[in-house]
Amino acid sequence: MSAGWLPWLGVPLSHGPLAAAVTAFAISPGIPILLARTLEQRWLRPREQFVAFIYGDPLLAVATGTGTGVSHGTAPTAVASLTSGAGAVGVVVTWLVFGLWQWWDEVRSGYFLPAQAVAPTKVWHQLLIYPVLGYLGIAASMAGLTAATHTGTAAAAKALIGVCVLAWLGAHLYDRRHPKLGHPPYDWRRLRPAPHPWPRTSTTLLAAATPPHPPKAA
Repeated sequence: MSAGWLPWLGVPLSHGPLAAAVTAFAISPGIPILLARTLEQRWLRPREQFVAFIYGDPLLAVATGTGTGVSHGTAPTAVASLTSGAGAVGVVVTWLVFGLWQWWDEVRSGYFLPAQAVAPTKVWHQLLIYPVLGYLGIAASMAGLTAATHTGTAAAAKALIGVCVLAWLGAHLYDRRHPKLGHPPYDWRRLRPAPHPWPRTSTTLLAAATPPHPPKAA
């Protein structure tokens, strides 16, 4: 294990704050933007996307980089049981199981159509963003918050980590009450989104078809 992190997954945390932040940002929103453009043939416009994706995940990348910087790329002993070894594997598995459960529940409840649930960006979100970004964000943030550094700069950095993580959590809570399209119905046989018109039979498709500011009655 390297510097108290998981092998492979924790490598960016051992190479400084910039590497950690860039890796986290690449996982989300970086790669999903590329998947959306190349496979789903669409641009991810901020007003059409979930707040947690557009703003929350970049803030988590900031927390990841800041935590790595404050901890100097080494997990403190106080949190080593959750950043490496069986505890860290448990964190990754927990995020993965949560992602799988959410995937199933969103289709079961009609939040997404099955065709939306297999869109490339959705597959990436459930199978990669949750376990990988979940581990990097939690490990680096905990390392930064518990680092034995007490300078004014370190205190400010720790406050920044806390603000970013809380904003990330708040964005997820906000999104559950304000659904967006998120992922288009996708046809893997043609490697492109299903043709329009899309059926308005899921919560997210209904939200995408509803104007953000309905016209006022005369």
